[in-house]
Amino acid sequence: MLFALPGHVGGEMEEAREFIAHRFCAFALKTLNEDMDPLFEKFLSIFDQDAKEFLQQGETHEQYAAYLEYTATLEEHASNFALQEGYSPGDAGTFLKQLQRAIEEDKVHAEKQVEAFLVHMEKQRRLKLGPDAPPMEQGEVELMKALFRPQTVEDMMEMLLHMTEYTSFSSLMRAKVQQKKFIREMERRKKELMMGETGLAHRFIHFAMKLLNDDLHEFYTRWMPVFAQEAENLQNQGHTHEQYAAFEEYTSVIETRLLDFCAQEGFEQDARGLFDELQRVLQKDQEQVDAQLKRVLAEVEQRKEQMRARATEEADAEKPLILICKPAALGDLMHSLIQQTEYQNFSASMRFRVEQDRMMRMLLAGLQEESAVQGALPAPDADLEVVDVEIDDSRVPAAVPCIGTMTVTVPEGCEAGSQLSLTAPDGQQVCVTIPGGLSPGMSFEVPCRSGGYGGGYSAPAVPAPGYAR
Repeated sequence: MLFALPGHVGGEMEEAREFIAHRFCAFALKTLNEDMDPLFEKFLSIFDQDAKEFLQQGETHEQYAAYLEYTATLEEHASNFALQEGYSPGDAGTFLKQLQRAIEEDKVHAEKQVEAFLVHMEKQRRLKLGPDAPPMEQGEVELMKALFRPQTVEDMMEMLLHMTEYTSFSSLMRAKVQQKKFIREMERRKKELMMGETGLAHRFIHFAMKLLNDDLHEFYTRWMPVFAQEAENLQNQGHTHEQYAAFEEYTSVIETRLLDFCAQEGFEQDARGLFDELQRVLQKDQEQVDAQLKRVLAEVEQRKEQMRARATEEADAEKPLILICKPAALGDLMHSLIQQTEYQNFSASMRFRVEQDRMMRMLLAGLQEESAVQGALPAPDADLEVVDVEIDDSRVPAAVPCIGTMTVTVPEGCEAGSQLSLTAPDGQQVCVTIPGGLSPGMSFEVPCRSGGYGGGYSAPAVPAPGYAR
């Protein structure tokens, strides 16, 4: 929780008594989120009440008794905290007074933070827009105060006091009951999928996705430099022996892990037997999906007839339009996974990873440059982290560069892995690789450096000269 942290204001150290409020909030959060878990678990069965029964009978005596035990436990924890802070059992009033004083001082400190932020932000505005820039309107100032006001201890205390009310406790317990039921139902469905009639296919898909997305991360990182190949170099030299060696290791790792999966599923080293069984399961799943789609289409046709009849009565000539989401079949997922073992898709995915890495490096470089510019500004008057301000493009000089994006549309004749030659807003030639899963007519974004503060730019995509599909 981002309540205001103590520090220096105006060069003076804040008094230590303000720390009490922050420590109390941290203690209260830990108590509610961790220490009270056994007690909440104990009360779950009491609040596992049917909605109809709750509407007819309302709250029960057992539930109110649970609330009394809850508040007594909270009071015990609060007393222990006061003892740890050095207060005797008879000093509760003194403790509360000092806590209230710290809360008031924290409010004043938060207001000083906001004022310091606004002063420093105005300096940034004038540095970027010039000394003759008009001042911010009062509405903008009020909006900035509301947006960048730090969360105070008072906000946290109000939330904590709210949690001591019966209605909040009752709602919390009923939400925990629903969460427990939801988790139990998800676990039941997962177990049914994994161990049911089509369980083998689900287990294989889970195994393959974990292997490709998680287990091979170190392999991808190690071989990415081999695929950092410029479009012109790829056109002149084609794929290299090192790239094919990476693919050989890739398929070898997949084959080894596949044999381990075969043994785990009871097929020993018989991969053929595993895939025969998978084919049978996928065929059965496809039949179920087709039957489900057929039922949905029948229901849609019936609904369309009703809509047509209603439109005829109302003299509406517009034809009814109903969108249908085709049910996903296990075979579609399996086909997509198997395609990842082809060299063309492997090469395209590796080049896409390289492009992603380049994009991140360029974005980080841009952020470092921006940080260097901000570092040259005078320090603010308080311990405040100043963030950048979004400014209207029309009021910013066009000579200031920044990181933007180009929206690229995949041209006809190109597919995933194709190299495209683009012209950035600043005239720079950029070569990019079409990400996997995109087809002609679809779009994706490419980072670039633009001449102003605008973030979007649409560029025509041209296949790299001589590129062969």
